[in-house]
Amino acid sequence: MESINLTPFDAVVLMSFGGPEKDEDVLPFLQNVTAGRGIPDERLVEVGEHY
Repeated sequence: MESINLTPFDAVVLMSFGGPEKDEDVLPFLQNVTAGRGIPDERLVEVGEHY
């Protein structure tokens, strides 16, 4: 078995974006969370259907 040399870490950062409260809030929530990443709204709509 190959040994993996991991460097120690100083901290873990946990973040929470909250979440939408109603169905009509899902798309705006996803747009906000993914802002600046260039994800097309068509993909966010598809993801939102599974939310």
